[in-house]
Order: sequence, then C-alpha cells, then structure tokens
Amino acid sequence: MTTSFSRRGRFVQGWVRAATVVGGVMFLTAGAAVASDDDPKTLTGKEALAHPAAKAVLAAAERLAAGKLDEVRRQSVKEVREEWAALGATERQEESDRARERAPDPRTFAGEIEREGILTLYGESGTLRVESAEGEVRAMAFFSLEAGKWKVTSGPMTFAPAPVETAPPIEGAAILEHEIGRLALEYAKRLEAGRMDAVAELLSGPARAARAAASAAERKESDAYRRTTTPSAKALAAQIRGGGTLYFFGEKAQLSVVASETVKNPDGSITSTTSSTSIGFELDEGAWRIAP
Repeated sequence: MTTSFSRRGRFVQGWVRAATVVGGVMFLTAGAAVASDDDPKTLTGKEALAHPAAKAVLAAAERLAAGKLDEVRRQSVKEVREEWAALGATERQEESDRARERAPDPRTFAGEIEREGILTLYGESGTLRVESAEGEVRAMAFFSLEAGKWKVTSGPMTFAPAPVETAPPIEGAAILEHEIGRLALEYAKRLEAGRMDAVAELLSGPARAARAAASAAERKESDAYRRTTTPSAKALAAQIRGGGTLYFFGEKAQLSVVASETVKNPDGSITSTTSSTSIGFELDEGAWRIAP
C-alpha cells in the first residue's frame, strides 16, 4: 500500500486500501493524513453527519454490508477505479468479502456518527472516524473530492479492540537477529526467486491448508500478487533496520515496517511516499511460521 501527498495541498494519491492479507502479509488500512497548506477543518456530531462526505460514507456502508464493494470502488476517485480494475476476479472477491465483514452496521452507523463522529477535512480530502470516549477508533473511512462530489476512497470499516501485547516489542536491526526476522527475509528471498513451493514450506499449517484448497488459477493469481507486493529481501532488511517493529501477542506476532521517501518535483512541490507493510506470524509446533 502506497500513499502519496503534496505539501502544497494538491491531492496526488491519498486513498488507502482496506486491510488485505495475502500469505501473511497485511497491507495496513490506516495511512498518513493528506497534507494541505490550510489548517484542517474538524466537524463533530450532528455537523459531521450533515456533511455531504458523511452522506457518501453512509451510502458506502449500506453497499458494503450488502456485499457490493464493486459499486463503491466504481464510484470512487480515478486512482481507486483504476486500481480496482487492475485486480483479478479472485482478489476482488476476497476484498469484497473482507469489506462486508468489517463494514459498520448501516442501521446504527448514522447514530454512531451523530454521537461520536469526527469528520476532518484536509482541503479536498478527509477522514471520518467514530471514536470511543477513551479515544479508541471504532470505525473509519477516507474520502476525496472529485468533480465537485465527495467520493469514498477507503472504508468505512470497523476495528476490533487492539490485541494485548505479551512481550516487549523488538525494534530496528535487533529484529534481524530474531528467528522471525530471519524467517521474514527468507520468505521475501523465496518470493523474489519465484520459488512458490519453497515459500509454502515457510507457511503455518493453516496457511498451507488454505493454499492447497485453492484452485490452480487462484494459487497462480495469489502467488503473483504476493511477489508484486512484497519487498525484495534486501529492501525488506533495509526497511526493518530503518523503521521496523516486531510485536508479540501470545502465540502470534506481527512485523510492521514503514518506509518513507521524499522527492522534490519539477514544479517545486514535495511528494512524500509512505509504504506500510505488516507480516503476520504464528507458532506452529513450536516454530514460527508465516500466518494465514
């Protein structure tokens, strides 16, 4: 998942894909806020609910709950429409299923926005989130303005309570000394070489079973997607050293990596690109493996 923004407030690419898990790699839902020369404008409660962007989010919630992610994507901004069109049928179905599972209940969502909604506008893009009194985000959506109309670019989606960490996290280069760090690099190395049977050896039992149950066409499509969305072993190692964190949740673990790049454009504007990748792991017969 890549999100780009211009410091001059011009929207370059600010949509964020709903959480996607392929072979243990989850592309994070949350992204950086869209930067703008103007201060962000925040609306809450009834004012947030009355905004046209909130109306678009509510309409999207109804479609997602009905399994109609395709309609939401086709009515989104150009970048999202192109990304959606480029996906294979299997990937679109998988994303649609996940979006339906995480969609807020359209029967109660409007009331939640009225009570706890926070709509933040960054020029021609923004976010709508529902927060608890403790500040925990319960639901969130991203949107942008195109041709005078607010369009949903990601979500709305609900969030489960954060898992409880059972051990202190490991950060940076120290991750590469851990069994999981070595496993992550070997996984990336085998993907880069196209050795998919060898990749399967690194998966947990449940992950291998899910792959074996897929049709040949589905495995081919999924394998191709893994290869194009996973950094090379060399790049992943550098990203881990520069901004990696390894979290532990009992018999599960998560490696989160963030890589940022800033480029000055010919017109003088600055484009900052942030890539976030998270790989899930689980203990399988006493050894760490790539999670489903």
